[in-house]
Amino acid sequence: MTEIALTDADFQQMVMADNGQPLTTSLKVAEYFGKAHRTVLRSIRTMKCSGRFRLRNFVQTFVERPNPKGGKPIKSTVYEMTKDGFMFLVMGFTGEKADQIKEAFIEAFNWMAEQLRARAASYSQMRNELLLEFRQEKAVASLAGRALQCWQLKKPVIEQRMQAVEQDGQLALGLA
Repeated sequence: MTEIALTDADFQQMVMADNGQPLTTSLKVAEYFGKAHRTVLRSIRTMKCSGRFRLRNFVQTFVERPNPKGGKPIKSTVYEMTKDGFMFLVMGFTGEKADQIKEAFIEAFNWMAEQLRARAASYSQMRNELLLEFRQEKAVASLAGRALQCWQLKKPVIEQRMQAVEQDGQLALGLA
């Protein structure tokens, strides 16, 4: 069996992210598996899974596409599905090509999940670094504030002592 070599761009075409969840659509499944979209829709509608599973893993949406006869665009039903929904749907697809496409989709879902994890980790790292910088700068500012307060108290005393030393240092000229 020949392997399908896919790039990150291919994975992005197969699987998207929505609210931190990797998803694909019935349109993409039809496209990659070489099936008519209505056939994929029928497979989804006739699956023998629980209602709970269906709610968690399939969301019916609509897309508008151009009307081949002209006029108003046509509204088409499309299902967005999670990795589990995809797996349940395509288990029945058979043949060497179907197996290759299943494997590619699984890799695409895993790739997208890793991208989302990396983004979340990057976000956490940036947030932690900023919090650390904030705390350090706050500590410096606090220390500087206390030093300024101390200076404001000591300044007049030191200035007064400087004046006294300068006055004592002036030689009185005895002219008279």
